[in-house]
Amino acid sequence: MKKSFKYFCYILILLISFIFYELISIDASYLNRNTITLDVNNVRNPQVKKIVRTVDNLLAYSYFSISKKKQREFNEVNVDYYNSLPDRIIVNPKLDNLTIANGKSVNNDKDWKRSHGNHLSNKFSNLTTINKNNIDLLELAWVHTFEKKGIIPGNPIFFNGTIYLSSTNKSLVALDAISGKKKWEFKTDGVAARRGLLIHGEKNPKVYFCDQENLIALDAKNGKPIEKFGKNGKIKLKKYCQITPVIVDEKIIIATFEPSIETYDLNSGKLLWRFYLKEKSNEFFRYGGKRYDYSGGNPWGGISADIDRKILYVSTGNAGRFYEGTTRPGSNKYSNSIVAFDIENEKLLWEFQEISHDIWNYDIASPPILTSIKKDDKLIDVVVVPTKFGNTLVLDRKTGNNIFEYANVKVPLSNVPGEKTSYYQKIFSLPEPFSNLFFDESHITDLSKKSYDTVKEKIKDASYGVFVPNSINQKNIIYKGGAQWMGASIDNNNSIMYLTSNDIPFMIWLEKIDTLDYYAYSLNTEFLEDHLGYPGSKPPWGRLSSIDLNTGKKIWEVPFGEYEELTKQGIPKTGTYNFGGVTGTAGGLLFATGALDNKVSAYDSSNGKELWSFKMSHSGSNPPTIFEHLDEQYVIVVATGSSTLKQTYPEISEYGDKIYAFKLAKNSN
Repeated sequence: MKKSFKYFCYILILLISFIFYELISIDASYLNRNTITLDVNNVRNPQVKKIVRTVDNLLAYSYFSISKKKQREFNEVNVDYYNSLPDRIIVNPKLDNLTIANGKSVNNDKDWKRSHGNHLSNKFSNLTTINKNNIDLLELAWVHTFEKKGIIPGNPIFFNGTIYLSSTNKSLVALDAISGKKKWEFKTDGVAARRGLLIHGEKNPKVYFCDQENLIALDAKNGKPIEKFGKNGKIKLKKYCQITPVIVDEKIIIATFEPSIETYDLNSGKLLWRFYLKEKSNEFFRYGGKRYDYSGGNPWGGISADIDRKILYVSTGNAGRFYEGTTRPGSNKYSNSIVAFDIENEKLLWEFQEISHDIWNYDIASPPILTSIKKDDKLIDVVVVPTKFGNTLVLDRKTGNNIFEYANVKVPLSNVPGEKTSYYQKIFSLPEPFSNLFFDESHITDLSKKSYDTVKEKIKDASYGVFVPNSINQKNIIYKGGAQWMGASIDNNNSIMYLTSNDIPFMIWLEKIDTLDYYAYSLNTEFLEDHLGYPGSKPPWGRLSSIDLNTGKKIWEVPFGEYEELTKQGIPKTGTYNFGGVTGTAGGLLFATGALDNKVSAYDSSNGKELWSFKMSHSGSNPPTIFEHLDEQYVIVVATGSSTLKQTYPEISEYGDKIYAFKLAKNSN
């Protein structure tokens, strides 16, 4: 008996030691975090993480059950203080100490060396060979078909006769620009260049990208790993990275799902430093008995860089769980934000949060775009970000000050126990919103009386309105869409922004979990549709918009995407859900794709008139890439579909396997 107990103690000690080993992390590379941390997020082994979470959950449940203080903290809301607050607070623009333009906000020329075009991420080409006068002569040059169907969301790049992009089968490929034939292929551990890649160097160019699990450097000519970079061309990452790196001087910089900014030596791959994109405090210790949830805030949309000023700009996602924040009270700093970081001096410059304590899944998905606008007769450098909510943030590059006025508007409190929603949210009047911000009864579809009646019945007990919080068992209607990860195209010559966006209504709600689960509520969503499967709001459901960033005013707006069956019935073009994007050119054209009609279309950038279109096998997957090779201009479109479209419309949207290349007909000159 004693012997058995002795062995049991040994095993218990070993188990506790192993769990402790998993919990502890020693890392001196952080600029703003302790070298030694003890955190469940450090756990690598999934079984250990499950054990730790179970034990922690039992502790949380017990602590909350016996602590009256914790129960009050969790359930009480200071309604009197809330009622005493003003309904609206105007925040005037700060136009002093503006960043005077340095003339480096330029468009792309012949090459497309980084996804979204360049380090500015402005996705606009100065090429004019293909223009409004000859667009009807644009024809298919070649089609490349992959061995299997899948998604390629990353915008392809081009340099020196070669196109580089992710494949549908965990690899990076190089294609000949003239024929579309494969030159080489490099197999990866995860999805290669999910949000993009870049090429660097003229004589000995190298391709850099993340495959989620690694940061990789390849010889652009043959696809072989750069042996001196990390371990045989590969750096194993602590957390996922799926965005395009940037290069500033001799540093390559990424952002990961820790979330963090990480900087490596460009030549050796040696880690230089990390910046943790969270701010931990003891304000809420064991809120609701549980550990404060620091998850989320991931920079999955993209990053950009002001190379001359050595400033990095990062878009961040929403904190924690999409529609419920009972384990993360407070504003959730750094989430739903634009963060600017001084690379040279290794310090945070500023951060600007759009949505505070987000419970509507309004993370900032698109990469920051660096451009210049005119203000008070001065040309100033700004960072511009279109958002999923339908706003366009225009911020000074050095200070982060908002260039246009906005209002902090008092919004409703939540009735969900433990949910401490923010008292205020930002409402922007300029730049003018490019999609619907809030649903109301006047938005119910008018496609037909049957459509109206169907939707009216579905929402009779639902909530909706200005930042209305989600409830338990009551459906809340919001718009999902706005600007997604593909962002916008900005002509840096005239400060005009072009973007595709969505206005798709969804119903979201919470349900109480009866079992002893770490989270108290389950999250639920439902596409709000009529009896025929069309969106339950009035069209347009997809838009292509043009906005003057100097004034913040819309120039024009047209529906983007078409249901041909509705057009045949004489119904004006409605637009559709879309996840592809738009790329502009100095030839007066916008090339847009990603709608449910599977088309890539060319529009007149001055008025939004459709001038040309081509129907592909599947919907476009990312913004078109535009370049020039051997005096011919090419438009490259990846058509592999969208996971969001497939999830919402499984009967009409599928994954694809093709890349299309277009150029002018030979006799066009």
